[in-house]
Amino acid sequence: MAIAEFFMTHKNSKHPARNPHPIKRYDVIATSNAPEPWNSIAGYIGYEIINRECLPINSFLGQQDVPNFGIYIEMERVDDHTWKGHFFRDAWQDADIYNLGICHWDVTSAGISAIARKVKFNWSHTLTTLLRDGIQTSYFKKSLYGDAGAVRYGAQAFTAEDPEVLQAPSAYFPVTIAVENVSR
Repeated sequence: MAIAEFFMTHKNSKHPARNPHPIKRYDVIATSNAPEPWNSIAGYIGYEIINRECLPINSFLGQQDVPNFGIYIEMERVDDHTWKGHFFRDAWQDADIYNLGICHWDVTSAGISAIARKVKFNWSHTLTTLLRDGIQTSYFKKSLYGDAGAVRYGAQAFTAEDPEVLQAPSAYFPVTIAVENVSR
C-alpha cells in the first residue's frame, strides 16, 4: 500500500504500529463521467479505534477522544472513467495504548479526492454503507470544473435526491465509489 500522507487528527504520540502481515485486502473502485480528465486522483481511507472501552475519559472535556487518522492511497487508471486502488483493513496493529485494554483499529470510511483545474472534488461514504449497500453515487455541478470561486473550498457533492439534481440533471455529472473485499 503506497501511503502519500499519514496523520492523526488528535495529536497523539502513540501512533499505531503497522501490521507486518495484513491479510484483509479491499479494493476501492471509483468511476467518473466528469466533463474533462482529472489532473490527479487519490483514494482516502479513514481509520479509527472502534472499541471505546479501551479509551480514557478526557477530564477536561468529560468525554472520550477517539483517535483517528487517514491515509491517501494510489489509484490506478483502469479505463477513461474508472480507477482502482487497494487498502488493508488490518493494516494497523491493535494495542493496549492507555492501559485500559486492547484498542482495535478499523476502517470507518473510504473516499476519493480528485482535482481538475485546481478545484477539488471529494466524494466518500462510511465503510459500513459501502459494504452493505454497494456502489454509492454522488453528483457535482459541471460548471464547477475550473471555476476559480470553487478553488478555495472545493466542489460540493450532491445526491440523486437533492432538489438541484432532480430539477436540472444535465447540469451535473455522476461519480461513484465502491469497496470490494478481495481477501476471501
